[in-house]
Amino acid sequence: MASALNSPVLSLCKPPKFINPSTRFSQRDYQLSSFRTSIESKSHTKRAVIISVLPLGVDPWAPSIDSQSIASQLFAFSLFPYIGFLYFITKSKTSPNLTLFGFYFLLAFVGATIPAGIYAKVHYGTSLSNVDWLHGGAESLLTLTNLFIVLGLREGIRNAGNSEENTPTPDSGLKEEK
Repeated sequence: MASALNSPVLSLCKPPKFINPSTRFSQRDYQLSSFRTSIESKSHTKRAVIISVLPLGVDPWAPSIDSQSIASQLFAFSLFPYIGFLYFITKSKTSPNLTLFGFYFLLAFVGATIPAGIYAKVHYGTSLSNVDWLHGGAESLLTLTNLFIVLGLREGIRNAGNSEENTPTPDSGLKEEK
């Protein structure tokens, strides 16, 4: 019982001196670390490590993760793979022109959505999804994008079907000669 009185009291209110509070992984790590440092020699200290998978600048274990900031960072990061997609689909020259225009028109949707979201936040104090006339206008650009892509693909399928009917096959030449 005397040893229980001599054990260190773990404070749940104060962060440890060797770990920044925003980089602390869990309360259990804190309790074990402070117990170890009180028993072990001071030369053995635990170092905090921030694990970063994506370059988002967000500590995933922090208690105040803001989903809005993560969403906007992922949205901005997603433009790079999309621009790569546009580059390769343009370079391949295999997609119909209207479909290619539809994929590029998606950038117009993105370009209009960003200022509309800022306007909604500044003038109405809410997100774009809560201002119907702005949200509807932005979504109409997305609808046009989808129409361009689908109509272009439809045209490409029709052209591919027509070219197959007009190309002679090796068997058709043999039948005409006989």
